[in-house]
Amino acid sequence: MQEQHQSQGQRREQDELLETRQRASRSQGTANQGQQTSVRESEDVSKRNDDAENLTIVIYSDPGRTSMWVRRLLEERGKGWSRGAELTHKQVLVPLRGDSTVDLDAVLGWARQDEADISVILTEVPRMAGRRPKRTEMHFQEGLAVISLPTLGPVRIRGCMRRELRRAVDALVYDSLEEARQTGRIANRVEEQNGGSAAYSTSAKLFPGRLWVTLGMVASNEPFWSMPKLSGVFSAAGATGAFGVFFSTIWEMATFLPSWRLAVVSMIAVCMVVTWLILANRLWDRSNTSGAGGKKEALMYNASTVASLLVSVSVLYLLLFMGILVMALLLIDPGFMTQEIGEEAAFGNYLDIAWLSASMGVVAGAIGSNFDDDTDLKNLTQGSREAQRYPRDEEQR
Repeated sequence: MQEQHQSQGQRREQDELLETRQRASRSQGTANQGQQTSVRESEDVSKRNDDAENLTIVIYSDPGRTSMWVRRLLEERGKGWSRGAELTHKQVLVPLRGDSTVDLDAVLGWARQDEADISVILTEVPRMAGRRPKRTEMHFQEGLAVISLPTLGPVRIRGCMRRELRRAVDALVYDSLEEARQTGRIANRVEEQNGGSAAYSTSAKLFPGRLWVTLGMVASNEPFWSMPKLSGVFSAAGATGAFGVFFSTIWEMATFLPSWRLAVVSMIAVCMVVTWLILANRLWDRSNTSGAGGKKEALMYNASTVASLLVSVSVLYLLLFMGILVMALLLIDPGFMTQEIGEEAAFGNYLDIAWLSASMGVVAGAIGSNFDDDTDLKNLTQGSREAQRYPRDEEQR
């Protein structure tokens, strides 16, 4: 009997000690809101915000420029945005549904296979919430974030990506936007959706949202680095432009024409090549008012296409102009030019010859585009690349 009383007393002391620890734990959790427990519906393991190093984060990024930025971020020392979590990066083409939305079910399937606590999608697909860019969409119950690269704009891409990744990781260790806001780690420009089970961050209203996203789409097209895709255009333009160095008739015409006419000819030549590239390769997107897109979205895509091609062809024109100018300075003797044009040759004459010859060459470059690879040309623009993301029917396979 005495042993039973002692045993009961020990149990009573253990129960009191356990209750005391639980009360202390609850009081500590109230004093430190940043350490609230977050429980996933699909998991029995509880996680705390300050214990993020025990998490596994898997990043899925589109091939090309998007994955390049992700790799650069992962190479940074410290990785402060990841809060010490285990990181895995996979380069995949993020699929789209038939209604032009990201196929989240496919991504969640990847996350289950990879046993990810937090999954982050980085895609070059532009995403809008009305007139405002949807930079980062966060699904708390699924532990999923979708970051749209064009919505970050055309400049400071790495810094913006780092900020959005930090914002997503800090928020997704909680089960709701309300819990995340209580910690003070969530940004002010975050809007609720789906009754608070999801949310998205957006940009400030200092700059028109659609224009900012369009510029981001232009940057995603990488117009300054598209010269290999326009090799046929450049070859035909260079071959035709070189004739201007050897024919004195072009020298006389270039000397006779005023600068404003030469400028008009240049603009017409560039616009002709851009128009030809769009029409010949079917790069113009038609509005789909029945889908998730629409006239405004189609306008963004087409504006980014025109702007990207204008930049690419203008860079080609500049390179061609400089090449012809160097060739003219090397091959045309000033005395011989003086005899042909009937006036004293000057450096301005060489500039005019290169100017007119480059315009002639760029126009001929439209014909040379027929020799470029169709796949490369169609990958120049946002809309043509997105067409590869949609599910194919039996006839397309």
